[in-house]
Amino acid sequence: MKECGGRDVDSVIEQVAQAILGQREEFIRHLSAEIRTRVPTLGTDARLRELMEAGTNENLTAALEFLRSGGDEQEVRAPEQALTYARALARNDIPASALIRAYRIGQAGFLDVAMRYAVELGSTDTPAVIMRIVHRTSTYIDQVSEQVGIAHEQEHERWVGSRGGLRQRWVTRLLDGSAIDIGDAEKALQYPLTGHHLAATAWTDPHIGSTTAAELLDQLRTALTGLFGQVSPTLLIPVDEHEARLWFSVPRDTIVDARAIDRALAARGLPVRVAFGRCATGVTGFRLTAGQAGRARQIALLGDPGRDRVISYTDVAATALLAGDLGTLREFVTDQLGALATDNERNQWLRETLRVFLARNNSYATTAQELTIHRNTVQYRVRQALNLIGSPDDGHDADLHLRLALQATHLLGPAVLNPAEISTKPAFLP
Repeated sequence: MKECGGRDVDSVIEQVAQAILGQREEFIRHLSAEIRTRVPTLGTDARLRELMEAGTNENLTAALEFLRSGGDEQEVRAPEQALTYARALARNDIPASALIRAYRIGQAGFLDVAMRYAVELGSTDTPAVIMRIVHRTSTYIDQVSEQVGIAHEQEHERWVGSRGGLRQRWVTRLLDGSAIDIGDAEKALQYPLTGHHLAATAWTDPHIGSTTAAELLDQLRTALTGLFGQVSPTLLIPVDEHEARLWFSVPRDTIVDARAIDRALAARGLPVRVAFGRCATGVTGFRLTAGQAGRARQIALLGDPGRDRVISYTDVAATALLAGDLGTLREFVTDQLGALATDNERNQWLRETLRVFLARNNSYATTAQELTIHRNTVQYRVRQALNLIGSPDDGHDADLHLRLALQATHLLGPAVLNPAEISTKPAFLP
C-alpha cells in the first residue's frame, strides 16, 4: 500500500472509523430520526423504533469492522438485531420496501459522514480512501439488505399463514385507529372491545431461547388471569421472540397491585418482567391502556433491571411523561438537586431517605420504620441531603418539583444523574 501524506490508506480508514465510533450515539440518533422522517411507516410504534436503533447500532459496528478489515464479501452476515427488526416489521405488516429504503438512507448517511472525515484528515491520497469507503460500504449494504429481505419475506409468509398474523393485523388497526368494524375485530380477536381493559407489556431476557420465552409469556398470561379474578377472555399478541402485549377484559376500576403481582410471579419462578397500564374503557381505552403500558415499560428499561419485576403506570405516570425527553429531565434533576444529583453510593442513600421522608409527611419515625434504620440516622441523612441541594426554591411548586426530581432518580438512576468524578489520586492521600 503506497504512502499518502505519511499515512497509508489503511491507517486513514482506521482514523475515520474511530472518529465515527467516537460520535456513535449522536450519529445513530440523527440517522434514526432521518429514517423516521423519510419513511414514516417505520416511526409509528415505540417498540419498533427501539428495534430499529438497536439494529442500526449493530450494523454500524459490523460495517466499520468490514470497512477496516480485508474480509471477503461472502463472509458478511446481517447482525442478529437487524434480523430481529426485519421479522418484527413483517409481523406488523410493514413492507420490505420500507426496510430496504431505510438501509439506503443509512448508507447515504454513513457515506456522507465517513467521506467528510476522510477529507478533513487531509490525506494526499484521499481519492483512494474514498473509493475504498464507497466500495466496502456498498458491498456491506448489498449483502445485508438481501439477508434482512429474506428474513422479512420468510417471517411474513409464516405470520400471514398463522392465526397470530391475523390477530396482529387487527390489533395494529385498532391501535392506529383505522379499524372501523369493531364487531369484525371482536370476532377475529375473540376478545370483547366494548368493556373495560387492562393492558400489559411483558418481556423476557434476550438470552432465553425463543421457544422457552413463548412458553413463559403464555404462563404469565395464565398467572395474571388468575390474579385478576373473574376475567373474561384475554388477548396475547407477540411483539417479537421475547416480548408480548396482553389485554385483560376486567371489571371496572381494577387496580394493579405491583407488589402483590411481583410476589406471585416470584412464587411461580417466572423470569418475566411486566409493565401495566391503567384500567380503561372501550376501543379508546384499549389504545390508552396499551400506550400507558408501553411508557411504563420504558421506565423499567431505563432504570435498574434488577429492581422491579413488575411496574404499574399508576406508580410512575409523572416520571413516564417527563422521560419522553431524557436530556431535559436530566437538566431538571440537576437544577432541583444540585450536588445531590451526582451518581455515587452515598448520595443514593441520601436521596432515597429524603424521598421517603417527604412521601411520609416529613415524619422521621415513619421514615425510620420503612427504611429499617434509626431515627437519628434519618435526621442526619435528611440534613446532609438538604445541604447538598443548597438554596431551596421558594416557588409555589418547590415541594412538587423536589419530589418529582427525587422520584425520577429513584426510578431511572444513572439515566438522569450526573456521573461521579473519578479521582486520579491514590486512595491513601487526603
